[in-house]
Amino acid sequence: MPETERVDGGNGARPGIVARLDKLISAVAELFSTRTQIFGEELSRKGAHLARGIAAATLAATLAFLAFLLLAGLVAAFFARILGSAWLGVLVALLLYAGGAALAAVLAIRAFGRVRPLDFPVTSREISSDWEAVRRAAGIEPEPGAPPRLPEPPTPSEGFEERLREGWE
Repeated sequence: MPETERVDGGNGARPGIVARLDKLISAVAELFSTRTQIFGEELSRKGAHLARGIAAATLAATLAFLAFLLLAGLVAAFFARILGSAWLGVLVALLLYAGGAALAAVLAIRAFGRVRPLDFPVTSREISSDWEAVRRAAGIEPEPGAPPRLPEPPTPSEGFEERLREGWE
Protein backbone atom coordinates (compact mmCIF):
# COMPACT_ATOMS: atom_id res chain seq x y z
CA MET A 1 0.00 0.00 0.00
CA PRO A 2 1.48 3.35 -0.94
CA GLU A 3 2.48 5.66 1.85
CA THR A 4 -0.11 8.32 0.89
CA GLU A 5 -3.04 5.94 1.42
CA ARG A 6 -2.17 5.09 5.01
CA VAL A 7 -4.25 7.19 7.33
CA ASP A 8 -4.22 5.39 10.66
CA GLY A 9 -0.58 5.46 11.67
CA GLY A 10 0.86 3.28 8.94
CA ASN A 11 -0.50 -0.14 9.96
CA GLY A 12 -2.16 -0.60 6.55
CA ALA A 13 -5.72 -0.96 7.82
CA ARG A 14 -8.52 1.12 6.34
CA PRO A 15 -10.04 3.74 8.61
CA GLY A 16 -13.06 2.62 10.58
CA ILE A 17 -16.60 3.86 10.33
CA VAL A 18 -16.05 6.35 13.16
CA ALA A 19 -13.14 7.96 11.33
CA ARG A 20 -15.12 8.12 8.12
CA LEU A 21 -18.10 9.65 9.88
CA ASP A 22 -15.78 12.16 11.57
CA LYS A 23 -14.37 13.19 8.19
CA LEU A 24 -17.86 13.41 6.72
CA ILE A 25 -19.14 15.53 9.60
CA SER A 26 -16.17 17.88 9.44
CA ALA A 27 -16.56 18.24 5.66
CA VAL A 28 -20.28 18.95 6.01
CA ALA A 29 -19.59 21.46 8.81
CA GLU A 30 -16.98 23.25 6.70
CA LEU A 31 -19.30 23.29 3.71
CA PHE A 32 -22.16 24.60 5.86
CA SER A 33 -19.90 27.29 7.32
CA THR A 34 -18.83 28.44 3.86
CA ARG A 35 -22.41 28.47 2.57
CA THR A 36 -23.53 30.41 5.64
CA GLN A 37 -20.89 33.08 5.02
CA ILE A 38 -21.90 33.36 1.36
CA PHE A 39 -25.57 33.60 2.33
CA GLY A 40 -24.79 36.29 4.91
CA GLU A 41 -22.95 38.38 2.34
CA GLU A 42 -25.77 38.07 -0.18
CA LEU A 43 -28.34 38.84 2.50
CA SER A 44 -26.51 42.01 3.55
CA ARG A 45 -26.44 43.21 -0.07
CA LYS A 46 -30.13 42.49 -0.47
CA GLY A 47 -30.82 44.28 2.81
CA ALA A 48 -29.11 47.41 1.55
CA HIS A 49 -31.14 47.33 -1.66
CA LEU A 50 -34.30 46.72 0.34
CA ALA A 51 -33.60 49.67 2.64
CA ARG A 52 -33.03 52.01 -0.32
CA GLY A 53 -36.20 50.71 -1.96
CA ILE A 54 -38.27 51.24 1.18
CA ALA A 55 -36.92 54.78 1.55
CA ALA A 56 -37.74 55.62 -2.07
CA ALA A 57 -41.22 54.05 -1.81
CA THR A 58 -41.93 56.02 1.38
CA LEU A 59 -40.89 59.25 -0.30
CA ALA A 60 -43.04 58.44 -3.34
CA ALA A 61 -46.06 57.63 -1.16
CA THR A 62 -45.65 60.88 0.79
CA LEU A 63 -45.42 62.97 -2.37
CA ALA A 64 -48.40 61.14 -3.90
CA PHE A 65 -50.45 61.86 -0.77
CA LEU A 66 -49.54 65.54 -0.93
CA ALA A 67 -50.46 65.63 -4.62
CA PHE A 68 -53.81 64.05 -3.75
CA LEU A 69 -54.42 66.75 -1.14
CA LEU A 70 -53.63 69.42 -3.71
CA LEU A 71 -56.03 67.75 -6.14
CA ALA A 72 -58.73 67.79 -3.48
CA GLY A 73 -58.13 71.52 -2.97
CA LEU A 74 -58.27 72.08 -6.71
CA VAL A 75 -61.58 70.25 -6.98
CA ALA A 76 -62.98 72.28 -4.06
CA ALA A 77 -61.78 75.52 -5.71
CA PHE A 78 -63.35 74.45 -9.00
CA PHE A 79 -66.73 73.84 -7.37
CA ALA A 80 -66.42 77.07 -5.37
CA ARG A 81 -65.84 78.99 -8.61
CA ILE A 82 -68.79 77.30 -10.36
CA LEU A 83 -71.21 77.62 -7.44
CA GLY A 84 -70.07 81.08 -6.37
CA SER A 85 -69.48 80.14 -2.71
CA ALA A 86 -66.37 78.74 -1.04
CA TRP A 87 -68.37 76.83 1.56
CA LEU A 88 -70.64 75.28 -1.03
CA GLY A 89 -67.65 74.31 -3.20
CA VAL A 90 -65.92 72.58 -0.29
CA LEU A 91 -69.17 70.83 0.66
CA VAL A 92 -69.72 69.50 -2.88
CA ALA A 93 -66.10 68.31 -3.08
CA LEU A 94 -66.49 66.61 0.31
CA LEU A 95 -69.68 64.86 -0.82
CA LEU A 96 -67.96 63.78 -4.04
CA TYR A 97 -65.01 62.25 -2.18
CA ALA A 98 -67.29 60.66 0.46
CA GLY A 99 -69.37 59.05 -2.31
CA GLY A 100 -66.24 57.70 -3.98
CA ALA A 101 -65.00 56.33 -0.65
CA ALA A 102 -68.38 54.67 0.02
CA LEU A 103 -68.38 53.06 -3.42
CA ALA A 104 -64.82 51.79 -2.92
CA ALA A 105 -65.79 50.40 0.50
CA VAL A 106 -68.76 48.51 -0.98
CA LEU A 107 -66.53 47.03 -3.70
CA ALA A 108 -63.91 46.06 -1.10
CA ILE A 109 -66.49 44.35 1.12
CA ARG A 110 -67.80 42.37 -1.85
CA ALA A 111 -64.29 41.33 -2.87
CA PHE A 112 -63.29 40.38 0.68
CA GLY A 113 -66.49 38.36 1.02
CA ARG A 114 -65.26 36.06 -1.76
CA VAL A 115 -61.88 35.35 -0.17
CA ARG A 116 -62.77 32.35 2.07
CA PRO A 117 -59.34 32.18 3.73
CA LEU A 118 -59.63 28.59 4.96
CA ASP A 119 -61.10 27.05 1.80
CA PHE A 120 -58.46 25.28 -0.32
CA PRO A 121 -60.39 22.55 -2.16
CA VAL A 122 -57.72 21.44 -4.62
CA THR A 123 -54.97 21.35 -1.99
CA SER A 124 -57.09 19.42 0.49
CA ARG A 125 -58.12 16.95 -2.23
CA GLU A 126 -54.48 16.40 -3.21
CA ILE A 127 -53.45 15.91 0.42
CA SER A 128 -56.30 13.40 0.83
CA SER A 129 -55.13 11.46 -2.21
CA ASP A 130 -51.54 11.53 -0.93
CA TRP A 131 -52.70 10.28 2.46
CA GLU A 132 -54.68 7.47 0.81
CA ALA A 133 -51.63 6.49 -1.25
CA VAL A 134 -49.50 6.36 1.91
CA ARG A 135 -52.15 4.25 3.64
CA ARG A 136 -52.36 1.86 0.67
CA ALA A 137 -48.56 1.59 0.55
CA ALA A 138 -48.50 0.84 4.27
CA GLY A 139 -51.21 -1.79 3.82
CA ILE A 140 -53.75 0.04 5.95
CA GLU A 141 -57.31 -0.43 4.77
CA PRO A 142 -59.76 2.48 4.93
CA GLU A 143 -61.99 2.55 7.96
CA PRO A 144 -65.35 0.79 7.48
CA GLY A 145 -67.37 3.86 8.54
CA ALA A 146 -65.41 6.29 6.35
CA PRO A 147 -67.56 8.32 3.97
CA PRO A 148 -67.18 7.55 0.30
CA ARG A 149 -64.96 9.83 -1.66
CA LEU A 150 -66.75 12.53 -3.64
CA PRO A 151 -66.09 12.87 -7.37
CA GLU A 152 -63.29 15.26 -8.08
CA PRO A 153 -64.18 18.56 -9.74
CA PRO A 154 -62.52 19.19 -13.10
CA THR A 155 -59.20 20.91 -13.27
CA PRO A 156 -59.17 24.52 -14.49
CA SER A 157 -57.51 23.38 -17.70
CA GLU A 158 -60.62 21.50 -18.83
CA GLY A 159 -62.86 23.39 -21.18
CA PHE A 160 -66.18 25.01 -20.34
CA GLU A 161 -68.07 22.65 -22.64
CA GLU A 162 -66.62 19.57 -20.91
CA ARG A 163 -67.62 20.91 -17.50
CA LEU A 164 -71.18 21.47 -18.71
CA ARG A 165 -71.35 17.94 -20.07
CA GLU A 166 -70.19 16.49 -16.76
CA GLY A 167 -72.67 18.57 -14.79
CA TRP A 168 -70.16 20.64 -12.82
CA GLU A 169 -71.40 24.05 -13.88
